[in-house]
Amino acid sequence: MSTTSSVTSSTSSTSTATTSSSIAETVSLDFDEFVQLLATELKYQDPDDPVSGTEYVTQLAQISSLSALSTMNSSLNNSTAFSMIGKTATYSTTDTSGNAVTGTGTVQSVTISGSNTYVNVGGTTVDLSAITKVADSSTTSTTTSST
Repeated sequence: MSTTSSVTSSTSSTSTATTSSSIAETVSLDFDEFVQLLATELKYQDPDDPVSGTEYVTQLAQISSLSALSTMNSSLNNSTAFSMIGKTATYSTTDTSGNAVTGTGTVQSVTISGSNTYVNVGGTTVDLSAITKVADSSTTSTTTSST
């Protein structure tokens, strides 16, 4: 009997950890979605082991904080990308064949798609995170090599 209890307890802990990580990954969860999630959790909670209301308030605060941090990070990335326009940038990325590709060129434009920020470096669009160096534009030559 005690073996069954420890297995049930272990399964419950794993399920809770999975739910918590899923909530942490869903940064764009708004208040209405949170209330819907709360209602579902209350509907299916174990009556012998109820969850306190303060835990739900804590989860809402964490979700709000994650959402705010995500918005700030996107704004900072966008601002950084726009400040690169006209400057010489070097990037390092991997092509579809798995080869390392590096290039240098003048940043011509910035594209924002959802939460992703892309920079057009000498005619090549790369993710902002692929930029390895930015300098004042002295030449506008573009070189791309495959290693």
